[in-house]
Amino acid sequence: MADPVELAPDYYLSNFRALVDFVVARYENLLSASERRFFGQFRSLATDSQRLYVRLLSRKGVPSSAGALFRQYKLNYAEISDLSAAVEQLVASGLLQHNPSLALEEILPLFSKNELLASSPEPLPKSLKRPAVEQALLAQEASPIQRALVENEPLLAVQAAEHFETFKLLFFGNLNQDLTDYVLRDLGLYRYESYPLEREQLPFRNREQIEQHLRYYDCVAEAEFALAADADAINALAARLPAGIDGDSTLHRRLDRLRLTLARQLERLDALSEADALYRQCSRPPARERRARIAVSRGDTELGLALCAEILASPHNEAESEFAQNFGYRTAKKAGCSQDWPAPPRHKPPVETVALNPTGQRVEMLAAEYLAPGASNDHCFYVENTLFNGVLGLATWDILFAPIPGAFFNPFQVAPSDFRTADFYSQRRAAFERRLAELETGNLSTWVWRHFDEKQGIANPLVAWEALPEPLLTLALKRIPAQHWLALFRRLLGDIAHHRNGLPDLIRFPAEGSYELVEVKGPGDRLQQNQQRWLAYFARHQIPHRVLHVEWTAMSGITQP
Repeated sequence: MADPVELAPDYYLSNFRALVDFVVARYENLLSASERRFFGQFRSLATDSQRLYVRLLSRKGVPSSAGALFRQYKLNYAEISDLSAAVEQLVASGLLQHNPSLALEEILPLFSKNELLASSPEPLPKSLKRPAVEQALLAQEASPIQRALVENEPLLAVQAAEHFETFKLLFFGNLNQDLTDYVLRDLGLYRYESYPLEREQLPFRNREQIEQHLRYYDCVAEAEFALAADADAINALAARLPAGIDGDSTLHRRLDRLRLTLARQLERLDALSEADALYRQCSRPPARERRARIAVSRGDTELGLALCAEILASPHNEAESEFAQNFGYRTAKKAGCSQDWPAPPRHKPPVETVALNPTGQRVEMLAAEYLAPGASNDHCFYVENTLFNGVLGLATWDILFAPIPGAFFNPFQVAPSDFRTADFYSQRRAAFERRLAELETGNLSTWVWRHFDEKQGIANPLVAWEALPEPLLTLALKRIPAQHWLALFRRLLGDIAHHRNGLPDLIRFPAEGSYELVEVKGPGDRLQQNQQRWLAYFARHQIPHRVLHVEWTAMSGITQP
C-alpha cells in the first residue's frame, strides 16, 4: 500500500499561483486592465498576505454589498506567522477593505445570537429565536448596535473576487470547478493524461467570448429564483441570456440547456406561446419534440406532424427519431390519417424467464451464477456499460486526447470539452475512420493491450479500470469477432453521450466458444428505451443477445434490494 501523501501547509497558495500564472501566460492579451492589475497586486504581496487572501477568497464569508465579510479576530491560520501584518498589506493593496460602511442588516449574520442580544441597548428576551432577535435589533437605532458589535473587532471585506471568477473561467472553462482538482491530483487520487495546452489550442479567442460566458453564469445564478417565480421572471431572464459566439459550441450547448430548462417551466405554467418561442431558439433535443407536443396539445395537429416529419428527415439522435416515429404515428392515428405514418418497428429480443432463490445478492450476480454455474467451464461477467466503452477507450486513446483546438482548457480534464457533443466524432472523423479500418484487419488487441499497459490508472471517460480485469479482456478480445467490435464502436461513436449507456448487464462466454450478451431484468423491472435500442441494433448486426427475466421462487419471502 502506498504511503499517504502529506500536503504542504500552504498547498492552496501553490495551486492558486499555478492557476493565475497559467491564465496570464496564455490569455494576458484577453484580460481587462483591472484583471491584469489584480494579478500584479497579488503577485507583489508578501507570502503571508498571499496566503491570507487565498484563504479568504476560498471561503464563503457573509455576502455583503462590500464583498464577502469576515471577522478579523476569528481568523487563525497556523501557516500565517503575522496575520495583522498580512491584513495591513492586503488593505493597503486594495484586496481587502477594512471596516466597510454597511447597513446593520448586512453585518448581523456575522455574529452569534448571544452577541446580538448583548449588543441591544434595550434588553431582549433570551427565548427569542435568532430571526426575531435580528428583527428586534433592526427596529432600533442602528448606530449604538453597530458600535457595540464592531468597535473592538475589525471587519474585513474581500475585494476583487470577481476577477478571480474570470481567471477560473479561463482555466477550467466553467465556474463549477475549483482548486480541488489540484488537491485530488497532488494526493494521487486522480492521474490525468498529458496533452498540449499552447495558446493556439485553447478555447477562448476574444474578450467578447469571455464576457458572454460570464453573463451566462450570472443568468444561471438567477435561474433558481426565476424558475420559482412566474412566467414574467422566466421571460425576463431568457431575454438577458447572451446571444452566443460563432464557433463556440460549448457556450451554445450551455445556453441551449438553460433555455430548455426555462421553456419547460413555462410549459408547466401553461405559458405555451412563450415556451414555444424559447424552444425555437434551441438547436438541440428535445426542443423540436417539445414544440410538437405543444402544437398537438393546442389542437394544431398539422404543425405537430410537420415537426415530426422534420425530425425524421434530419434527426439529431436516435432518441429524437424514435420520438417522431411514435408520436407522429399516434397523432396521425388519432387524427384519422395514419395511412401516411407507418407503425414504428418493434424488435422483440429473445427472452428467457427463470425462477431463482434470492440470497441478498444483486439480481445480476444471481443471474451470472445461473448462466455460468461454478461446476461448468462457462464464464460470465457483470459488465453493463464498462466493457465495450472501455475497449473503445483503450483502442482509440490517442485520438480521444488528440490536441484538437478548443478541446482542452487545463491539465485536469478527464475528457475533451466536446466529448458529450455531436462535434466529438465529426472533429476527429478522419482519425477515427483510419483507426476503425486498421482494427478491421485484426489489430484491435494490439492497440488495447498497448494502452492498457501504458496508461494504467490514468483517467479516461470511457475506461473504468476496476471493471476491466485481464481475464475479461482476454476472453472478450478472443471471442468477439472484429465485425461485431466495429459495429459496436460505430454506434458508440455516432452519439457517445447517449449510446454509452443502456448496454447489457452480462457477457457470457460458453465453454464451447463464442459469446452472448444478456440483459437481466428482476421482478417488476422493464426494458428502458435506450436498452431497447441497443437490443434492436444487436439484432440488425447479428450480435448474440437475449433478455433474462428473473422471478423469485415462491418458497422465499426475502425482498430483493
